[in-house]
Amino acid sequence: MINKIPVIASLLLALFFSSCLDTEEKIVINKNSSGVYTVTLDMSKMLAIMDQMGQENKDDSKIPEKKDSTVYFKPFADTSTALTAKEKELFKEGSLRMQVDEAAKKLIITLTFPFRHIDDLFQLKSSYLAVIDKLGIPDKLKHEGDGEPGEDIPSGLTKDKNILNPSQEAYAFSASAGKLSNSLINKELFNNNIQNDSSMQMLQQMSMMMGDMNYRMVIVTPAKIKKYKGNQTILSDDKKTVTFLTTLSDMLNRPEAAEYSVEY
Repeated sequence: MINKIPVIASLLLALFFSSCLDTEEKIVINKNSSGVYTVTLDMSKMLAIMDQMGQENKDDSKIPEKKDSTVYFKPFADTSTALTAKEKELFKEGSLRMQVDEAAKKLIITLTFPFRHIDDLFQLKSSYLAVIDKLGIPDKLKHEGDGEPGEDIPSGLTKDKNILNPSQEAYAFSASAGKLSNSLINKELFNNNIQNDSSMQMLQQMSMMMGDMNYRMVIVTPAKIKKYKGNQTILSDDKKTVTFLTTLSDMLNRPEAAEYSVEY
C-alpha cells in the first residue's frame, strides 16, 4: 500500500477549508472572554478513495499505516522571521494534529488555537492559513511522514486566500463579548468566486463520489444563550452550546446557509 502521509500533507492545504470534507469549527468561550478555536477536518472518505485508487500498486505484505502526529507551533513561531509580532503572539500556542489509521480508513486533522480574548478571534479565523504557510507546517508533516525532504506545496495554495476559500470575502465574521455572527454581505461575489474557482469545482466532483460534504459550526458560551439564528440549529439542554449544520451543496446553492448569529 502506498505511503499516504506525504500525499496527504500535499493535499492538506489544497483542500483546506474551501468549505468542506466534513468540517467542524468550534469556538469555546470562557467567562473571562478567553477561549479556544478549533477546526477539525474528517478526511476519512478521501482516504478510502485514495486506497481504492492505489489498489493496483497495493503491497499486501506491508503493515497499514497508523500514525498520530502533532506539530506545535511555538518553537517555529518563536524563531520565525516571517511572522509579525502580533502573529507570533496569537499563534504561538497553536497546534496541528493528524491522525491516520489506514486499516480503519480514518484520517482526521485538528487545528487548535487558544485565544486570550474574544477580540482576537477574527484575526485567528482570517489568518491561520497564512500563518501555517509561513511556518511551513505542511512540509514538517511530510518530513515526519517519510523521513525524507518532501516536495514543495504547489505554488499559491496557501498564499492566495481565494484559492483556499473563494467565498471568504463574501462574508463578514464578527466576535465580541456576548455576541458572534457570520453574515453574507456580497452574494454576487460569492457566486462569481465559486463559479471561477477550480478547487471548488474539484470538491463538487469529489462529493459526487464520496457523498455530500458536511459542515458543522459549534459555539460554546460561558452563559446561557439568549438569541441564536442559523441553519439547522441544535441547542443543548443547558442552553450554553449551539450547533449549526449545513452541507457543501446547500452552501453552494444557498450561501445564506453559512450565516449564523449568537447572543449570550
